[in-house]
Amino acid sequence: MKTILIINGEKYWQDYFAGFDVVQKKVQTSEFIVKNAELYAIDENGVCKPDVIFWRLGAINPEAKHRNILELIEYSGIPCVNSASTLLMGYERLSMLNRLKKLGLPVIDFNVATNTTQLKNLEMQFPFVVKVGNHHGGYGKSLVSTEEQWEELKDLLFIHQDYVTTEKFIDYQYDIRYLAINDKVWAMKRKGKYWKANSLTQQYQLIEPEKEWIEKVKLLQENIKADIVAIDVLETENGEKIIVEYNDIPGLSGFPEDAKLELAGIVKSK
Repeated sequence: MKTILIINGEKYWQDYFAGFDVVQKKVQTSEFIVKNAELYAIDENGVCKPDVIFWRLGAINPEAKHRNILELIEYSGIPCVNSASTLLMGYERLSMLNRLKKLGLPVIDFNVATNTTQLKNLEMQFPFVVKVGNHHGGYGKSLVSTEEQWEELKDLLFIHQDYVTTEKFIDYQYDIRYLAINDKVWAMKRKGKYWKANSLTQQYQLIEPEKEWIEKVKLLQENIKADIVAIDVLETENGEKIIVEYNDIPGLSGFPEDAKLELAGIVKSK
């Protein structure tokens, strides 16, 4: 019986792998080793020697340890969904944005400096958004609308030793997630509680993905060799669409059951 190791993720995933030995561990409380070319995951509940890894880490702050684990998975040759090499491509936010830009996709423009001490040189016309470092889930970013807010934020961020970006605030109507799994594509229109896209979502509606955006998400999927990937897009009042980011571990909340079944099928086939 093959062993599927699920890294983080929702508990319900265990129900999708009948006939497999399913082990679920949290990366925060696990350690990984490679010994004699074999990969092992270890936590207080025991040792797992996986045949397949289902990486569902989700929106937690990336750490060097997570990257090291992905490198060990890649080194061991254990199949992973997405592959470790694909996940490593999008591990850093700047690398992710660079890839979108190189593919000619309409990614949001930004200014960037390697350290928050250079914030004074990144000021833009108000309002604009400041993002610090490589964080997920809406953390590490702030909307700046006035000179006073800007001065206070500069003082606060001065103590952080990380790269920082500024980008024009886009007054969008809603955001859209285009989700590709295998050869299938879904789209969901969403509205959050505040200005941050893909955060505190209160309204969502499945929509028919447009041919143009099916082609865009498929272009990205093929380029990074992803089993699953999502593009998050802002749509303005005049219908302009611009990409905020891509997500190689996208959440599936609100998407049809077929999406979960399709993804589980990929894992089982590895």
